[in-house]
Amino acid sequence: MMDYSIYIHIPFCQRRCNYCDFVTYAGMEQYLPPYIDALIKEFRIVTRNAFKFPVHTIFFGGGTPSLVPVKFYDRILNALSNYFVISDDCEISIETNPGTLSGNFLKDLKTLGFNRLSLGVQSMQPSDLQRLERIHSVAEIYTSISAARRAGFNNINLDLMFALPWQSLANWEDTLRKAIVLQPEHFSLYSLLIEPSTKLFNWYQKGLVALQDQDKEGAMYEFSINCLRESGYRHYEISNWSKNNQKSDYRCQHNLQYWRYQPYLGFGAGAHGYAHKSRTANVTGIFDYCDRITAGARHEIAFPQSPATKTLISLEISSQMKEFMMLGLRLVDEGVSNDKFFSLFGYSLRDVFGKEISRLIKNGLVEFGGEDPSILRLTKRGVLLGNQVFMAFI
Repeated sequence: MMDYSIYIHIPFCQRRCNYCDFVTYAGMEQYLPPYIDALIKEFRIVTRNAFKFPVHTIFFGGGTPSLVPVKFYDRILNALSNYFVISDDCEISIETNPGTLSGNFLKDLKTLGFNRLSLGVQSMQPSDLQRLERIHSVAEIYTSISAARRAGFNNINLDLMFALPWQSLANWEDTLRKAIVLQPEHFSLYSLLIEPSTKLFNWYQKGLVALQDQDKEGAMYEFSINCLRESGYRHYEISNWSKNNQKSDYRCQHNLQYWRYQPYLGFGAGAHGYAHKSRTANVTGIFDYCDRITAGARHEIAFPQSPATKTLISLEISSQMKEFMMLGLRLVDEGVSNDKFFSLFGYSLRDVFGKEISRLIKNGLVEFGGEDPSILRLTKRGVLLGNQVFMAFI
């Protein structure tokens, strides 16, 4: 039986950042109690007609999950242990904002079993944080990490953003170097996308900000790859690096579940899941979510759906194979295994994607080789031009 992962969405935040297009709501913390009640009901409903799935990762994302009092996490984790078989070494992660953390909160999380902390740092420059409308300061980044270490967290990720509209290469280099000094176990680096329906997009439409120069963005990414490698970090996924350590694997096990095309269940408003060859997505509104869970609690609903499910897409085998390729090739060192592809679908990689693979090899973007010649992975050039590779399988 394959291990499952669980994603739980916490859509509450103090203030919505100007670039954010996630399912988040500011100033609605008073609705936390009914929302937590609905989450626990959703656990029960989804597993009602299924056996207790083995779970090896749990991820609380948002929003700003660190706004939620620890007593609610105690309830959630107890409920999860009632409806799932939680592994003894389960990776339990929580996204946090440096402006919302206290020493006592972090100690209580550690006591409950949280063992991985992800901090939404975004930048080490005060001017960047102000322009992005983040609620924390650079000083709070340092104090939060110190408090996390004192609380016993030895697996910390820092989220950083580059290619900000106003950002220079020197600015980004300074941010990354300052972040490396903090010695986190993991880095997630993302280029900023200006998404519709955000305040930043409105600024862009009015000509107040411009898109980042693509050559400069590429230079920032290439600098990141080289700098992190020289600092002892392993580039294991397009946007993710883990500290090299022979005794501990600091790769995000929860995200590896996604990239390896393995099953996960999503709970909460706006949460997504993938199980039984189907993708699910919940309604995004807090009130709509709670109302649907309450109203549908007595109804029989087929796994993996819940009363909050807005869309259910049953994937044909061709879609599964394409997704498998696009997700697996994101894994820079692991790549896509021909043997695993054959075991899942009954065909070899070249049987299905022979033309695409040959063209990508000819263009120097992918290669077979390494210790296992059946593995297809990105070349160094392919890492820099990853979107061109992924587009080949759409």
